[in-house]
Amino acid sequence: MADKDQILSILEEFASKDRMGSFLIDNTTSDFLFIRPSGNPINAKGFAEMWSSGDLVLETVEITKVHKFDFLCDDVAICVFTMGSKFTYKGTLNNDLPTVTSIFKRVDGSWKIAWMQRSTGQSDMSLWN
Repeated sequence: MADKDQILSILEEFASKDRMGSFLIDNTTSDFLFIRPSGNPINAKGFAEMWSSGDLVLETVEITKVHKFDFLCDDVAICVFTMGSKFTYKGTLNNDLPTVTSIFKRVDGSWKIAWMQRSTGQSDMSLWN
């Protein structure tokens, strides 16, 4: 499988209702951070704990569109995508369409997510045309 296909497959697996919380534990670099819309970073373990706390209940999630994909060098790639998600946070329903920036690094021959940063709520899809 080509490198780009491998990375896109990792993103599809991440955007899984059943695996979103736990997926990052085995598929990120040791220094991985996820920057939340609040600006607060969280590591893979903290992300998994956040999802297992019961505060977040995911109803649906999908990669809506990949906007940008580039290899910065042989072992580093960047992918910017829109991810639709419907979830409840502490009883409040959210129906979000955020833009997510992700950086991937090849570690010991395998692609891992090194960084993710999620925008707030609703992305303007017309800006990506």
